[in-house]
Amino acid sequence: MSSRRDITVEQHETDAFPGSHTLTAVEALTSAVRKRILSGEFRPGEFLRDAKMCEEHSTSRHTFRTAAQALVNEGLLRQIPNRGFVLPEFGPDDIVDITRMRGAIEGEAVRMIVLTGLIPQQALDAVKVMRTSKLSSDKSTLVAADRDFHRSIIDASGSVRLRRMYATLESEIELLLVQRQDFYSEPGEMAEEHEQLINSLRSRHYEKARAAFEEHWTDLQTKLLQDTL
Repeated sequence: MSSRRDITVEQHETDAFPGSHTLTAVEALTSAVRKRILSGEFRPGEFLRDAKMCEEHSTSRHTFRTAAQALVNEGLLRQIPNRGFVLPEFGPDDIVDITRMRGAIEGEAVRMIVLTGLIPQQALDAVKVMRTSKLSSDKSTLVAADRDFHRSIIDASGSVRLRRMYATLESEIELLLVQRQDFYSEPGEMAEEHEQLINSLRSRHYEKARAAFEEHWTDLQTKLLQDTL
């Protein structure tokens, strides 16, 4: 007998649907499928079959397709005509484009943070998570910590427009890191790298901070590209 999944939505997952309201069936399903995708449950190139997904989530085909289309807009799925919805497979061009765009947006946030000298608490908390994680079992935790660190940098800029731009890219960044978890170094080394970024912001010197973040972006891109060779 097939098991059916309850559609449960954690608080942070409602960020995609701002405002205080009861989620519609489509919104709840979108959040539930997003969570499964970003947990690494599905392989790159794997199709999410309508019938199977509808059975697992006790929903209609129309609701699933509407939710899947929302995830296409986030970059978490791709739609193939006459075949359905599939998990992206990121190639070298995708990796370069995604990391370049992330660097451009985050670079502007760094400029604004250096002016205030305020270090977001969420960034400090993310580094603590990195330090206490174990690479063998907590790769998804490291992905989440990395996401939270860089999201907090964007949020700390205070720019609504930067946050909006980053939000259109964030899901793709997280999926890319989930699919290529093997590039992660030891958690302690990862924590040290991000502590260096924090120290560069504390310096209140833009060129120093910019150089530190550029080195981080370049290193990330290089590691991700090595995995495609």
